[in-house]
Amino acid sequence: MWRLSRLICATLVGLLVVWGFINLHNAEPAAWEHLIERIQFIPALLGTQSGVAWAGVVLASLIVVTLIFGRVYCSFLCPLGIAQDIVIRLHSFVGRLRGRKAAHPARRYAPPVPYVRYGVLLAVTVGWLLVGAAVLAWVDPYSIAGRFLAGVINPLAAELANAVEGRQVTAAAWGRYGWLLAPVVIMFLLPLILAWWRGRLYCNTLCPVGALLGLLARRPLLRIGMDPNGCIRCAACVRACKAQCIDLQSYCVDTSRCINCYDCVSACKRGLRPHLVSPFQTPGVKKNSPPKTNCEKEPPSSSRRAFLGLLATSVPVVAAPAQTDNIAPAASPPGSVSVPRFLSHCTGCGLCITACPTRVLQPATLQHGFSGFLKPYLDFTRGFCNFDCTACSSVCPVGAILPLSRAEKKRTQIALASFHSERCIVYGHQTECGACTEHCPTKALSTIEGKVPCYTPENCITCGACVDICPQHALSLQPGGEHVQIDRAKCIACGKCSRVCPTKAMTSKRLMVPVLDSKLCIGCGACSYACPVRPERAMQITPLSRHGSAEVLHEAPAQNPVSADEFPF
Repeated sequence: MWRLSRLICATLVGLLVVWGFINLHNAEPAAWEHLIERIQFIPALLGTQSGVAWAGVVLASLIVVTLIFGRVYCSFLCPLGIAQDIVIRLHSFVGRLRGRKAAHPARRYAPPVPYVRYGVLLAVTVGWLLVGAAVLAWVDPYSIAGRFLAGVINPLAAELANAVEGRQVTAAAWGRYGWLLAPVVIMFLLPLILAWWRGRLYCNTLCPVGALLGLLARRPLLRIGMDPNGCIRCAACVRACKAQCIDLQSYCVDTSRCINCYDCVSACKRGLRPHLVSPFQTPGVKKNSPPKTNCEKEPPSSSRRAFLGLLATSVPVVAAPAQTDNIAPAASPPGSVSVPRFLSHCTGCGLCITACPTRVLQPATLQHGFSGFLKPYLDFTRGFCNFDCTACSSVCPVGAILPLSRAEKKRTQIALASFHSERCIVYGHQTECGACTEHCPTKALSTIEGKVPCYTPENCITCGACVDICPQHALSLQPGGEHVQIDRAKCIACGKCSRVCPTKAMTSKRLMVPVLDSKLCIGCGACSYACPVRPERAMQITPLSRHGSAEVLHEAPAQNPVSADEFPF
């Protein structure tokens, strides 16, 4: 029963996590689709740090469950742990096919190395204090699995769907991670290779979540214990143990390393069962004594208390990341409040990247600096932030992107657009375009009629009249004095130059030119994405380090016509 419950729960969790990262049709996900990601340990911890109420409830629940049942999270809920269990089962299956014994030679009791585990945990905690969640992005088991699902499984599922349907259902985003796919795959394969070799070695040696939960699970209320009176030393439990934490010589189970997969309970017929034990009881080792449930040579209690004290004091420190209003090198998603806050909370799991319907969210290399490696940023050359979309804020499991209503999203200013007239088709080719104004959702861009100067060098006598009258100093004589040069960045299309030119070398063409009102701009990037100028676009997007609130255009309502007996025109 114990093992069956674990298998059912782990299967459901694994399927739901994979389903959450597939998102083939780039549709905004329903609220229930990502509930399973919100009950992961590190997302709940960072969400609590962000002040998200539901994250605090989840974190408290996970701690209580660990104190009662032990490290059930590692077998029931952790996606990387579930993947390791699949590899372990596959290894046993391959061994049986080759005619070998079902048990792997390494499936024996391994003495604990607590200082390695707690050393890794301490190093991660100190790194968290110094650089925020950048360290967690490398070691969080959920984020490691999430990036693999986003970079490999998501495009693979798209390819499979296209093959089954016989048409392109959705474009497979193999280039989403680019060369970053190599470290993403390596970080995911490392625990699986260790699982093939030595079972849950990664979970009990390198995983900081496993180390922290191991501290909490040293004295759980429900422990797996060995009964010396019933055990016949058949070693079936030792061969079944993935964590190598059952010491048959001293009849004890190391509960700090036990992942509660209950494989040993299923394999043992008489000597090993879960027992309700007082957390203050010291287990015995002799015959006719209670089952022994813990055998780790633990570090001194003072060391554990010091570490837990450091962990407790670290939360308030990292809960208030540095805020700045300077311009950031890359834009963070709406709802992240500011780039520094976003980088201090995000673990780069990639869930928002797969949920983004326009694919403007891309994994960063150094766009955010070193602390933002593999974390999402808005790449306005790939897409734009949809005006009506709140997908990234609704799926974020760590609270790095806070939930936004559609009305709040439409006012959140994540960047500012700037218009470079010297690159614009209207000024450079004297032809109307309007692509940027047509796609601006906030009406920050509009067009007015302007007199765009057109210069014919063959008719110019370089008298300098146009240069002298230009109020913006946009006209100048080229070196040698043979031609006039127009600085399109300064020109305001006033038409004065064409009026004073005696030879009509400088003429004006009436065209609709773009005008930008920065107070209405939210920096969604629609104008830049629509701009046909390449390689440098006429509309450039400059990210804001701290998000602001844009003004909303209020147009006067149309007047109702007055009823008249006769036709009014």
